[in-house]
Amino acid sequence: MNIKDFFVTKYQNNRELSSSFGWRLTQILTKQGSSALMFFIATYFLTKGEMGIYNYMSSALFLMIVFADFGISTATSKYVAQYNSISKEKVGRVLFNSGIIIFLASILVILFLTIFSQKIFPEYYRYLYYAFPFIFIYPLTSLLDGIYRGLKRFKVLAIVSICTGILGVLSSYFLVTAYGLVGAILTQVVFFSIYAFILLLLHRGYEFKYDSKIVKDIISYSIYFGIATLGYFLFSKVNILILGSYNLLEEIAVYELLNKIFAIYLIPFTVLGQVLAPNVVEMFSLKKYENVRRLFKRSLIYFFGLAILFIPVGMFVTKIGISMLFPEYSSDILMVLLLPVALTSAKALPVLVINTGLITSTGHAKYMAIENVIVGVLNVLINIFVIQIYGYVGVVWVTLILQSISLVVLYTVYYRKLKSYS
Repeated sequence: MNIKDFFVTKYQNNRELSSSFGWRLTQILTKQGSSALMFFIATYFLTKGEMGIYNYMSSALFLMIVFADFGISTATSKYVAQYNSISKEKVGRVLFNSGIIIFLASILVILFLTIFSQKIFPEYYRYLYYAFPFIFIYPLTSLLDGIYRGLKRFKVLAIVSICTGILGVLSSYFLVTAYGLVGAILTQVVFFSIYAFILLLLHRGYEFKYDSKIVKDIISYSIYFGIATLGYFLFSKVNILILGSYNLLEEIAVYELLNKIFAIYLIPFTVLGQVLAPNVVEMFSLKKYENVRRLFKRSLIYFFGLAILFIPVGMFVTKIGISMLFPEYSSDILMVLLLPVALTSAKALPVLVINTGLITSTGHAKYMAIENVIVGVLNVLINIFVIQIYGYVGVVWVTLILQSISLVVLYTVYYRKLKSYS
């Protein structure tokens, strides 16, 4: 079964999947689009130096959020879908039990930052204090999003995203123009707070009952995905921290602007992977292993082929867009970074679909965890050495090469594992 046949069959049998994809696409476009607009508003009104600080602190903040969430939201989505299929009485308890874990983890992260942030970021630590609520809010938002995805309530997510997106963009303009860099940080807190609050109000079937089985299920699976996410951070966002440690703020500003633009191009593939996930969970639970294997093989061929076309188109559109909207960023730094960022984003096309839609959904996140941590640690060690010789250019290319090698290894191991099922 290939990816096209999968969706055609699903559409012919029932229109649930196509409807889910449409609503999820609307939600992600609105949510990510709103975040991108808020980022672009900050880019327009702040200097490149201020945007370098903003992105540097954002990377540090998201590293902390990795520990606050540590895969809980992704594991929750998987188990909500699973419980909804075979053990519906547990669905109502998921939010409460997962929420306890995230709340305790967030407390520990905030205590850590309170004690050590001034030592780690002596020049910019004060900006982290404005973002402390974000350490609670962002994991909670991801958790709620995971529950709604697991229950296939994509329409509700879409409508909430549209409403909060409008409020977020408006608040961004007023906060950034009034408070500058601090306003840009507060914008994220406001946006995700509104989003989480509305989802909490609309969620049905609360059951405030501790369930050790749910906690055990979610923690045991989230550990693998949390490690995978941490590893992913070590060969992606950690580059910003490395560049920031050398005070390369202008390079950070251009690099993150490119990343933000290319992330918009990848939204449909993010949606596809997330919508595919509950259906693959169902397929794998029913032991339709041959269908999963076919879906994996055909998806590889299809999305790697599409990635080849993505590179020149993405580079052309991005260069034109930046020269028109942000001419001050159209510099030699942009031209140096454009190709490796485009190649990295092209590689993400199959990753976004297969890693979320298949590998995680079939319960094999541990392979991503192992691969990501090994490659992430190598990325940090090599780039600390490379940046001293080749500067920021070497950092970006080393990361791309390591990611590409690791992807081949991961998919080879995963397919061999799929072949062992009969």
